[in-house]
Amino acid sequence: MKSFKTFLEESRKAMLAALALTSAAMAAPPKPEATDYIVDYMKQKEGFRPVAEPDKDAKGNPPVVGYGTTHVYPDTKKPIKVGEKITPEKAEELMRVSIEKDITPKMEKIPNWDEMDPGKQAALLSFGYNFGPNFYGAKGFETITKNLKNKEWDKVPETLKMYQKSGGKVLRGLVKRREEEGKLWSSGLPTTSTKLVQQPTEPKPVEPKPQQQTQQKTVEQKPIQQPTQQKPVQQPTSEYEVKSGDSLSKIAKQYNKSVDDIIKLNPDIKNPDRIKPGQKIKTK
Repeated sequence: MKSFKTFLEESRKAMLAALALTSAAMAAPPKPEATDYIVDYMKQKEGFRPVAEPDKDAKGNPPVVGYGTTHVYPDTKKPIKVGEKITPEKAEELMRVSIEKDITPKMEKIPNWDEMDPGKQAALLSFGYNFGPNFYGAKGFETITKNLKNKEWDKVPETLKMYQKSGGKVLRGLVKRREEEGKLWSSGLPTTSTKLVQQPTEPKPVEPKPQQQTQQKTVEQKPIQQPTQQKPVQQPTSEYEVKSGDSLSKIAKQYNKSVDDIIKLNPDIKNPDRIKPGQKIKTK
């Protein structure tokens, strides 16, 4: 028969375990700025493939299409077949689905995920999109797992440089990518400077040249038409219609606002990562 002291100790351990599970389940998804940035970043890094082809840089040469989507389509889980075609809009949609359904749930389990700023989250999203979302705790990723588990955040940028190989070879693209992820981790998301709209200057009138005379006859010049005054640059309207390929980060940059500003103006947006073409978004 258990003693009362043993019963209390077992109850305490069970309560701590339950609290740990609850905390993991309540982990927040990536900050909207991190998701929007990483979508734009991955589009640049992966490049667009309109037709599925074997990935010569990956082990086993799996089929790859769109913006680095390999093996299966994340929305239907159907295998990708070489030769299948895709549009840029569909490719971006698949990338967002992959980040939301395949990568994010794994990232949320990383210790201290909620404490990370958008730059750190974006760095790990990029790393997970490259090596797979199950890297944390996996064989071959012991060092970065240790850094993240023990909150050795100052060591992460240097540790990222350990993972520059694909198919056993060091790739120049991965060397540069790990450096950029390290900068994201240390310095945060890059800020964009606000550009002022330059009003057009009124053109100077052109002075007519003096008439040229010849010995036989005077050549009469045609009157010089003065250039018309340029129309002023039209200022952005207070409402924007979403187009294919748009994201909240792009729209926010266009109107010199943050993603949080746009969300506050549009409380009906439940998921900042899911906006549809034709949707009306307030900007003022």
